[in-house]
Amino acid sequence: MSHNKRKSFAGQIKKAFIIVVLLLVCCIGGFWFYSVYRHIENQSTSNSRNAIEQHYREFINRVNSCENSIRYLAANYSLQEFLMLNESDYLNLGRSSKEIRELLYNTLIMNPYFKNITIYTEKRYKVLTNFLKNIEEVEDQDWYKHILNDENVFWWSENNRIYMGWPIMVAYPNQAIGIVKIEMRSEIFEESFRIFQSMPACVKVEKNKNDFYEYTHPDYQGHPQLYITKQIKYKDWSISYRIDKNYYIEYILINFIPIGIIIIGVVALVWLIIDYFFRKLAGELHTLVNYVEEAQQGNLDIEIHSLEITELNILAESIQSFINRIKQLIQEVYVKEIAKQELELNLLQSKISPHFLYNNLSTINWLALECGQDKIYEITTELATFYRTALNRGKNVDKLRIEIQNIKAYLHLQLIAHEYSFEIDYDIADELLDYDVPIFVLQPLVENAIEHGIHKLRGKKGKIKISVKCKKRWIEMEVFDNGTFLYEKIGDRVLSEEEFGYGTSNIHRRIQLLYGEKSGLMIKAEKLGTRARIRFYSKCSPISFL
Repeated sequence: MSHNKRKSFAGQIKKAFIIVVLLLVCCIGGFWFYSVYRHIENQSTSNSRNAIEQHYREFINRVNSCENSIRYLAANYSLQEFLMLNESDYLNLGRSSKEIRELLYNTLIMNPYFKNITIYTEKRYKVLTNFLKNIEEVEDQDWYKHILNDENVFWWSENNRIYMGWPIMVAYPNQAIGIVKIEMRSEIFEESFRIFQSMPACVKVEKNKNDFYEYTHPDYQGHPQLYITKQIKYKDWSISYRIDKNYYIEYILINFIPIGIIIIGVVALVWLIIDYFFRKLAGELHTLVNYVEEAQQGNLDIEIHSLEITELNILAESIQSFINRIKQLIQEVYVKEIAKQELELNLLQSKISPHFLYNNLSTINWLALECGQDKIYEITTELATFYRTALNRGKNVDKLRIEIQNIKAYLHLQLIAHEYSFEIDYDIADELLDYDVPIFVLQPLVENAIEHGIHKLRGKKGKIKISVKCKKRWIEMEVFDNGTFLYEKIGDRVLSEEEFGYGTSNIHRRIQLLYGEKSGLMIKAEKLGTRARIRFYSKCSPISFL
């Protein structure tokens, strides 16, 4: 599988958590929402039915109260006696009219839904003319006939006004001596509909299947969700109630807002808890991955700390044990390799008898002086210095000043041999001269610079620069020549280890065996020449930076 198609373990866990949580929330939340929706719908329907039932009882009570009041007035004995008086009996009429006036006013006061009372009689009284009217004025009206023939109190509406009427009967002779007509206040019905103020409802009162009164809420849109009709049998009345569906939608929404907030809060809390534990798990896993990647890059000195999660801690301990084992094996190989290198160096040095060599070079010096051959004397002196520092009593690491003496003696010999055909420049920090460095590593690089660099120059004087510097606690030993043969061959780039020769490969390996994999030799071809740099960690003082 390609790298871009791979998915991290942490990402897979997070994805799994999200899927599981969403499934649980969808399943449980969906069931809960449906249950709550049904409950709220049933509750809203129940509230609507309760409101309808309450209004129906209040409506009946108001109607009955008004009918009882008109029956009480019509059955009043004083009123009946007054209506039976002769219209010419002014004395008794005047005496009784005061009592009747109080009776009528008290009736209006006692019943807040009575607006006006009119009593129709066959006689033409000159008193209480604002209450008493002659029957001739209304005997042609349909309501007048209904009042006389109806067994119940008769209700009717006329010019947007509501009236009720009832005959005034006497037992002997059994006849109607008058009719009571009462104009009702509009509040008799309007006040009862206040219960529907927060409910978009339409209520119709029908009498004998004809519209009698209608109430419509301003928010009623004509889409009833609930429709109920109630009958008032003894009056041939019916009341129909229509509750618009918007009421149920708003009721459900109002009740769902706090429930939705609670659900969102619970989901958010669950998500935060899951995210906390996920971050904790992913954090320790990421830490462990960083340790492994650092070890993969060559840093085997890491110490993996204890982790809280048991399984990851076991894995961390196993990785730490594995790294320690690798370090141990590398150390064993390193010691063996160093021993091998030292054995080979000692074997090489043992093949050359230093005392024999020095004695013979000393003899040549005396002979050169006796014969006046100063150049021979100079060559043998530098040759003695070179071999003394190169052999160095079998040491593989010594002070930088020893390595510099060696390379200066070698370069002096090369200058004599090449008749001073090239220039040499030294840039060496004095404070580094007492630092330990691997010896006999500059000579192969200088030899390559002469052979493959300045020897191939045409019409241009060769130059070699040797520098030793400290950069960020790393020592860098560099040999630069102005030969462009390598640049013309490979261009501006760094040579790979596979392109090194035998001598440079040995130097690179020696440095890495002594100072680790991050140290070594780098050879780069540039437009101005070739640069060979040895770099190794030596804890040199930053003050040495040039």
